[in-house]
Amino acid sequence: MTKRRKDRPTGLPAFVGQQNYRKLKGECLKRKQLFVDLAFPPENSSLFLDPERSSDIVWKRPGELVSDPKLFVEGASPNDVTQGILGNCWFVSACSALTHNEELLEKVIPDAKHQEWDRKNPYCGIFRFRFWRFGEWIEVVIDDLLPTKDGKLLFARSKTPNEFWSALLEKAFAKLYGCYENLVGGQLSDALQDVSGGVAETINVRKFLSDDPKDKDERLFRVIRGAFDQHALIVAAIAAKNKDEIEKSLRCGLVKGHAYAVTMVRYIELDAKKRSTFSNLFGKNEDKVAMIRLQNPWGEKEWNGPWSDNDTRWEQVTQQQKQELGITVDEDGEFWMPWEEFVKYFTDISVCQLFNTGCSTASGVFHEYIFFDEWSTNGVKTGAPMDRAGGCQNFVATFCFNPQYRFDVKEPDTEIMIALTQKEVQSESSKQREPYVTIGIHVMKVENNRRYRIHQAINPIGTSDYTSARSVYLHLKDVQPGRYILMPTTYAPREQAEYMLRIYSPKESDPQLLVYDAPQHRFFGCKKSMCVTRLKILEATFHNPPKDFNLFCTIISEGERVRTTSQRPSQTVQWNEPFVFHRNTLRQQYNIQIWQDGRKKPRTLGKCILTGLIDNDTRTSVLDVQASDSAGKASGNLAKTRLGTLKIEISSYDDPMYL
Repeated sequence: MTKRRKDRPTGLPAFVGQQNYRKLKGECLKRKQLFVDLAFPPENSSLFLDPERSSDIVWKRPGELVSDPKLFVEGASPNDVTQGILGNCWFVSACSALTHNEELLEKVIPDAKHQEWDRKNPYCGIFRFRFWRFGEWIEVVIDDLLPTKDGKLLFARSKTPNEFWSALLEKAFAKLYGCYENLVGGQLSDALQDVSGGVAETINVRKFLSDDPKDKDERLFRVIRGAFDQHALIVAAIAAKNKDEIEKSLRCGLVKGHAYAVTMVRYIELDAKKRSTFSNLFGKNEDKVAMIRLQNPWGEKEWNGPWSDNDTRWEQVTQQQKQELGITVDEDGEFWMPWEEFVKYFTDISVCQLFNTGCSTASGVFHEYIFFDEWSTNGVKTGAPMDRAGGCQNFVATFCFNPQYRFDVKEPDTEIMIALTQKEVQSESSKQREPYVTIGIHVMKVENNRRYRIHQAINPIGTSDYTSARSVYLHLKDVQPGRYILMPTTYAPREQAEYMLRIYSPKESDPQLLVYDAPQHRFFGCKKSMCVTRLKILEATFHNPPKDFNLFCTIISEGERVRTTSQRPSQTVQWNEPFVFHRNTLRQQYNIQIWQDGRKKPRTLGKCILTGLIDNDTRTSVLDVQASDSAGKASGNLAKTRLGTLKIEISSYDDPMYL
């Protein structure tokens, strides 16, 4: 289920997404002319950032290169996308991964059947593609004039000479980015998002393994295999430490500073008659090996270590399984690796999840919430009302000025996934893009009854990495019931940018943007909030511990009633649950009751009265709890009997925007 808030434009140049494919094609057919895209002309300006740069590149249409051009030849496969002389393996690898998801490929290349070279389809040199940007699928129209030299394509191409979908898709992507040169050295996660609209997370292999030392290799394998089985797009890379290492070949055949599409993740069963010591990857099972298959976008230079194409270990695999796996010994850029070797060499894995956000609440369906907003000073001084650009938590005084989103978790061990994407800024007059601001995500657990913005950070449960990138991602696991506040932030205060925030969860969490800092001025002469108090129910100690049923506390004050979660009975019951109250008087009274869940209905065990004074401090009080009857009223000798004590932490301030 998807909910959207506050639409925003994509930030792309005006001509992107504005050309009408059918209208332009109709005009070409009427004039009997082949389409030439004046918005992205076959000139140096479409190739380089500097249009005055000289080159001997010739633009040719597919029909001038081969006699029988086709968009697709026998469908799409990783071998259809081979990198040319352009350093854009990040995009080419994403396209290779895309070939494993037919539904997505149809989104990116819409109506491919009617765009195909065919007698039934009138050809006029115009094609259309779609890319996902800032919450929208943007259509990009191009002509089919492609950069060549000596009669050959310079950039992306298929291993099949007359297949052109990858070359045309790359041209549309170059138009989206301003020119071909802008495709050199991009981010894997950006390309994956552009062709899928999914949520991209980059996993640092070394960090993952160091954070999870027990069964670390196997657990990461399960994560990547699970994502692949759920149709995620996955690309792996070997980071280069410096410019000299980029595209440097290692002895094992792998290339540094290079990206590879992941085309399969699975266990390979071994023939029992031919098992060897190599079959035991994790020291647990000799019947199967954890393997990963990768595609080098160059179409060559493959892994030459264990389980490479000609390795004798493949003799342990039956011929039937080899055929099922598509095992080849061709130098086509696609190869298998054992997982234990993969994690030795590869440093980063970019996983682009595609969440099922259908209306059903069945297993595997996620609720999706989308917000469009911005970090903005709104023209006010730092700290003034409506300042919404506070920076990260390093800047304690301004951190809570950022936009805040409240959400609720109702079931234990809930999974929450959050993606934050900033809008890319590019002008029509310049192909150069403005640098990204550094962004991140922070989530904290707050009082269960909080309805207004928080002004001091408490109880952090998760913070993403801060990075100068288009998107950041935060995956929270095993989140417990309660109320939470999510803050998208820039690194430094007073940095301004527009963003899109996406929240995914298997259960409804009803996130809402918090607008007000405190209760507003009320009608009919009621006074506005004068102070704020946080009451934290710490623990109850009983003289004679209740039996059988769980216990909970309620707090009643000025018509507002809140309650803690239920806890099992014992001599000392701990809650450690805070609640926040805004009041318009400096003297407040709180009626606190202890209840026991019953078979039919809860019953009160005892109560105490707390009178709170505003002392601009935090203190701890231990209150006597008087026993009461089931109606909650003092009754005979019960009123004189102390049930036990209740320990409470009180924080009261005369500034309603202090807590």
